[in-house]
Amino acid sequence: MADSDSAALSIGSRIRRSRRSREMSQATLAGLVDRSESWMRGIEAGRLKLVKHSVIERLADVLEVDAAWLLGIPLEIGKDTGHSAIPALRAALRRTGLSLAGHPGLRPVAPPSLLTELRVDVDRITRRRQAANLLEVMRQLPDLTESLNTGTLLSSGRERDAVDVLLIETSHVARTVLNQLGYHDLAWTAVENAATAAARLGDPLMSACSAWDRCGVLLHTGSVDEAFAVAEAALLGLQEQLATPSPQVLSLWGALHLRCAVASARRLDAAAAWMHLREAEDAAARLGVDRNDFQTVFGPSNCGIHAAEIAVALHQPHIAVQRHAAIDVTNLSSKERHTRHRIEMARAYGQLKHDAAAVEELTLAIRLAPHYVYNHPMVRDLVDELCRRGRPSAVDSGLGAIERAMRQ
Repeated sequence: MADSDSAALSIGSRIRRSRRSREMSQATLAGLVDRSESWMRGIEAGRLKLVKHSVIERLADVLEVDAAWLLGIPLEIGKDTGHSAIPALRAALRRTGLSLAGHPGLRPVAPPSLLTELRVDVDRITRRRQAANLLEVMRQLPDLTESLNTGTLLSSGRERDAVDVLLIETSHVARTVLNQLGYHDLAWTAVENAATAAARLGDPLMSACSAWDRCGVLLHTGSVDEAFAVAEAALLGLQEQLATPSPQVLSLWGALHLRCAVASARRLDAAAAWMHLREAEDAAARLGVDRNDFQTVFGPSNCGIHAAEIAVALHQPHIAVQRHAAIDVTNLSSKERHTRHRIEMARAYGQLKHDAAAVEELTLAIRLAPHYVYNHPMVRDLVDELCRRGRPSAVDSGLGAIERAMRQ
């Protein structure tokens, strides 16, 4: 099959093609992912939607293909989509784990850099990530990771502690973009490297930060119960510091409650979701302003954005629309967070069957960060749904142009 034909396959067609290439029956594949044969027939025929990332990951593992390919995300190495950096980044993250473990016999693969130079590079890639500049982040990430690996191998004492902090920050960047591109296994490797570095530092705030990052991967893969457990344990670890909390403690406290709120919403526990959101809002009110401690971008605006996301997960789109009206998105410091909010609002309008409004929100998101939007699996699901409905108002608003752009 030609590459252009492959790009046009639905996720069901990709599953069927991979299954047949392994001479596997539908019943066998269904059993390996704890589903019924009739469910598998429906998925392959396109009658049922495959929306849980955890199931997609299990199918990809069994079929020995990349989850990003199943989702229809282009993987051509020569194509400028961010995926071309994955092989080098995979190797760099593996070496990070070995370096942090103190494995004997390792040699640096990148020349040494001054600590001040590494600090500048980490700040630069963080700004690019928050600006949703996916391609530039992926171009820089492998080399920066290798430079930090060299620092880990060659430094000691306070300098090594400083390198560990930079490694944790960079691992957060890696986790975010790898989740976005569909490489959740690599995202998990990045957060586990960060957790190892945080444990070596012995800093409780860094440990809480790494827990927050772990939740970011777990939520992306549909492991909501585990995400809730990790966030709840991290909250317990911070409780002693709440008597006289620093702004950093309040930021992490609120951000972890937002993780609990999202996890609760995804398991349809509305009472717990709104309770954890109120806890986060209380922390944001004590801060009074939006901050960016540990790249959480936590504050009143972020709580408003998460309120909309929670409402969508609970299938309460009218609440998302109400909450959206109270958010001043023009003041958001993170273009990535702004873009994600536009996607959630598009999903809310999609649930309300206000298809033209959904397309308008997607258009605004694309203007902010096109690669971020086109690589997002939830956007692909929404666009497929809007195309099936085919309402003239959505078509007139530009649905066709978005659908064509996503298939290029």
